[in-house]
Amino acid sequence: MTRVIEWLISLLIVAALFVVIALFLPATRTVSHSVETNRPMSTVNDILSSYTRFGDWNALVNHDPRMKIDISGPESGVGAKLSFYSDDATVGEGTWELVEFVPGDKIVYALDTPGRGKNKRMTFDFERTGQRKQNVKVTQTYTVDYGFDLLGRYAGLYVTDNIGEDMKLGLGKFSNLIATIPRFDYSQHDAEFAFVDLPAANVLSATATAKRANDDIALAMTNQLKWIEQVMEENELEPAGPLRIVTNEFGAEAYGFDVVMPVRPEGTGPEGEEEATDAAEGEDVAAADDEAATEGEDAAEGEATEELIAEIAQERVQLDAPLDASVMPEVLDIEIKPGRNNTANPVVYLQVPAHRAVTTTYVGPAPALPRVRDLIRAWAMVRGAETADRPYEDYRIEIKDMLSDTAEFQAYWPVKVAGEMPGAAVQLVPEPVAEGQGSPPPGEEGEAGDEDAPADAEETESAE
Repeated sequence: MTRVIEWLISLLIVAALFVVIALFLPATRTVSHSVETNRPMSTVNDILSSYTRFGDWNALVNHDPRMKIDISGPESGVGAKLSFYSDDATVGEGTWELVEFVPGDKIVYALDTPGRGKNKRMTFDFERTGQRKQNVKVTQTYTVDYGFDLLGRYAGLYVTDNIGEDMKLGLGKFSNLIATIPRFDYSQHDAEFAFVDLPAANVLSATATAKRANDDIALAMTNQLKWIEQVMEENELEPAGPLRIVTNEFGAEAYGFDVVMPVRPEGTGPEGEEEATDAAEGEDVAAADDEAATEGEDAAEGEATEELIAEIAQERVQLDAPLDASVMPEVLDIEIKPGRNNTANPVVYLQVPAHRAVTTTYVGPAPALPRVRDLIRAWAMVRGAETADRPYEDYRIEIKDMLSDTAEFQAYWPVKVAGEMPGAAVQLVPEPVAEGQGSPPPGEEGEAGDEDAPADAEETESAE
């Protein structure tokens, strides 16, 4: 009996010590780790305030790569919520919800995860560092409140080892991820960025290479466009969209590109159908005076302008939405003839499959387009997109106006869909020819006695 009493007294003493020690242990625990990056604040903000790249910077998925993840609420910002479930008992199930976001200052996540404690918060604080304040210091802090949960207070003794190690692993992953993203601050770009789906198209294309000089590039574009216009005229085709310049190589000395024009048979576009309907309904109006005809032309130009604006404001899509690239336009009957004296014609007829691309609008001189391409790529990578193929721009102005401060371009860069590369363009006519050097079609040089030379041939020659 005495031994039993002694055992009970010992147990009470241990219990009392347990309670007393627990009462002196902190009711809250805080763990903090930092990392520094030279990437723009916009890149840091967008990665950490969205779940798009969550698995690439957060250590949670390292415990169970097969865990189920469900994302709800907005794409990013306050209200975005991630729920996870794992068959691994050590991981369990829980949620991360973004509850506070001050761009350039801090991001706060409310955590509902297995383990003792409540009011769990994961906070990312941002601080400008470096001599010119171009770097960003990211400080990740975890806080948990145990209150009067005495067992929880003891569990808090291991927070630094358990949660702290995950934080250090996550910040290491974050550093590796952000180092792969181009160092361009797309937040300084005036226009918005978006993912859009581009339909399949029939196009005429001519390849050229020019020196990295504005005049040489413009001349090469103009000359290749003349070849394309010649083929369009011979085959009774009309533009089905704006002129497109596809970048092949942008080197220190030379710029290689394709001049591309979407085409369709004459009179098959929206304007042509409306004109045909008007002609069928009123033959009497055909004898109207010049003023009425002029008004009709102005209306057609207005409709064309509205069409271009509609193309710029294409409906946005989600990056992971399905894309049907199997639908191709009807093959056109196009004959591409050689130039005079059997001069090789650089124009080819292609069918470009439907594809998804990241896009933005740029207004300003064309020499700034390479930077716009870099901004597009950085923005897309932050959102988990992988750019593919070649970037290109739709010219909303004439080539001669490409250096104007009001020149407008729609820039695109194709991206992979479900990890698949965009479909390759199919060349139908003719067989591939040698790359053109931006030479004008025969008869465009303004030779004496050449009746077929265009009115501006003299200007082209002097530019050369």
